[in-house]
Amino acid sequence: MIFDTILFDLDDTIHDRNKSLCRFVDLFKLKYSNALNYGSKLIMKDIFFEIDWQGYRPREEMFKDLQNRISWKNKPDLKELIDFWNKEFPKCAEPVANLYNVLDFLMNKNIKMGIVTNGNSDFQNAKIDKLNLRKYMKTIIISEEVNIRKPNSEIFNLALSRINSNRETTLFVGDNPLWDIKGAIDAGLISVWVSNEQVWDTKHYMPKYIINNLSELMNI
Repeated sequence: MIFDTILFDLDDTIHDRNKSLCRFVDLFKLKYSNALNYGSKLIMKDIFFEIDWQGYRPREEMFKDLQNRISWKNKPDLKELIDFWNKEFPKCAEPVANLYNVLDFLMNKNIKMGIVTNGNSDFQNAKIDKLNLRKYMKTIIISEEVNIRKPNSEIFNLALSRINSNRETTLFVGDNPLWDIKGAIDAGLISVWVSNEQVWDTKHYMPKYIINNLSELMNI
């Protein structure tokens, strides 16, 4: 089968959230060095990874948890912590391994590319700019801007319309089994699951392709 278009999810697909979160934690410890007790600094990274829920947890809930989980000399208020996250986390955005090699390869093959992501417009756009992705993408759709969220088929249909592609020749690449894979399947796209070393455990539907990292996309 010939594919002429690839649409990507953003987080944990082409944006390495784990690596970015590590960078943010280092920045956080530097920012609040005088407000934190020494022991809190030592366990800060573990706590962030535990309370972040891979980005799916509301930030207000997450930072309330953080306030209570660590020992402070001077505890910042909740708004300050959330504002710091919103401003600084996008600046910490890191690409997944071999991202630009893959994107250059696809561009040289004249494959049309786009991004379809859920999330806040300013926050997601800032990460996209930090990763320098716009030069590769024919369309970028962020749920807040169009008032549609994955897995709703309409957000995939909108992407196809904007990029002028057919669903039968379009791959959708993502990491989330429900939002990305089921959403793409329901919309009639060819689904590619980036497993990130996880095991597929849903029997009701299956991705067309499973890859462990993005570089395997070149084999497809």
